[in-house]
Amino acid sequence: MTAAPAGEPRPGTAPVREAPVEEPTDADRVRAAVLAAPGVVDLHGGPLGEVGTYLPGRRVAGVRLGDGSRPTEVHVVASTAAPLAQTAAAVHAALAPLAALTGPVHVVVGDVAPPGGSVG
Repeated sequence: MTAAPAGEPRPGTAPVREAPVEEPTDADRVRAAVLAAPGVVDLHGGPLGEVGTYLPGRRVAGVRLGDGSRPTEVHVVASTAAPLAQTAAAVHAALAPLAALTGPVHVVVGDVAPPGGSVG
């Protein structure tokens, strides 16, 4: 059997296509900032998974962007290692550079977990 030239698919196989690289959305930026805040273990999608920003083909759980008449909501799983007020303040501080995107922000603690733990 003869090998295909370098860079070309073998006969009978489809060429490999790289997945398109998506630009981060405002919800992705908010998510990243919140997850970087001290005391945040994860984002929380709500008791029935209803809290999120819906995008084509996916959802950013725990982030509901405001629309000018409503504030942005971020629902978090907070660590039991830090006071909740301190964690909420850290989330607000992490989102301060994104104030033009978010407007006012409400931080909702949807659950708590031990540091490095998971929600169960």
